[in-house]
Amino acid sequence: MIARLRQRLHLLGRELLHQHTQPGKLAAAVLLGCVVGCTPLFGLHLPLCIALAWLFGLNQLVVYGAANLSIPPLVPFLGLASVEIGERLLHGQWLTLDAAYFRSSRTAAVAHFFGAWLLGGTILGVLIGGVAAGIVYAWARRKSANPTVDRASASNAPRSIEYAIDEAIRRYRGLHPRFRWYARIKYRFDPCYRAIVPLVPQGAFTIDLGCGLGMLPVLLGLCGRRALGVEWDPAKVACGLHAARGLNVEVVSGDAREFDLPACDVITLVDMLHYYPADVQRTLLHRCRAALRADGRLLVRDLDGSRGGAAGFTRWFERRATRVGTNRGPEVRFRSIAEIRADLEVLGFVVHSDEVSSQFQPGNVLLVADLRANGGSNTAPEPASR
Repeated sequence: MIARLRQRLHLLGRELLHQHTQPGKLAAAVLLGCVVGCTPLFGLHLPLCIALAWLFGLNQLVVYGAANLSIPPLVPFLGLASVEIGERLLHGQWLTLDAAYFRSSRTAAVAHFFGAWLLGGTILGVLIGGVAAGIVYAWARRKSANPTVDRASASNAPRSIEYAIDEAIRRYRGLHPRFRWYARIKYRFDPCYRAIVPLVPQGAFTIDLGCGLGMLPVLLGLCGRRALGVEWDPAKVACGLHAARGLNVEVVSGDAREFDLPACDVITLVDMLHYYPADVQRTLLHRCRAALRADGRLLVRDLDGSRGGAAGFTRWFERRATRVGTNRGPEVRFRSIAEIRADLEVLGFVVHSDEVSSQFQPGNVLLVADLRANGGSNTAPEPASR
């Protein structure tokens, strides 16, 4: 348990460290952090940095690091400079700070002081941040253009995925806000995309059944893979086609239970198996097994139906989303991961699992099912009846 927690914290730290590291984004993060750090909103700097970094798609660690320019030894100087700038802008004169000023009207004086600091701190933060951002931008550009940089490390999976996610989010702009914001939030906070892309080999042909807005196929396409998304909601298919333009990606309308699956290397079932009863789930897994090539891989992400606690929120959310029509499915039937794993092993897969959940969707597990240990046979056993 402790080792798993340590590993997840390490992955989270690495993800935060490598997200949004383009020169322009790093410079913008430094500028924003300096502005926040110069304001008198002490105690709110951390949540402000997290919220603003998420809103503008910037590196959270860099924003908060830059905000820490307001360390105790510098606060008096930054505060005095900010108040004087604010007073000059608001009233056209410099502020004289003496005992009489604060005795005159304590409440009014504090409000006046705070307002001047807030305005002046914002201006001072822009000035300091502009200089710091220029230095960071020049450094980052030089580093990215330096031919002696290790290209292998520069193209490591976490960083390249973050670049692709930024581009994927941009591809959903122009759509209805409901779809645009859904894509943005899912890409940012659902770890399944960062977990699945490295599991799809370069050159592999991937089919994503129940692809929704086509988010996984689009991300795979941006990472150099060929992908086909199958979705039965026409509105979501249209979104996927919009985002996939210019990529080696297709998004088509179809029912996963009946769609004629071409031969492929990888099939993904992300949060869609639970829309069908157990016997239909087994039949669908059997059809996937038959479509995979001899060394194929099936990736199944779903909620572990045997879990209690916070996983109950995910079950409630999925049922509610299906009831109001956000997600389309005949019913919602969660099975335990142990049952799904047993079905995959009956079909000849070698399976291992990993927690791929988030604070918003607890209890989700990714099953990685491989055929590589089966001697190249692609004869799928008949699905077991239970």
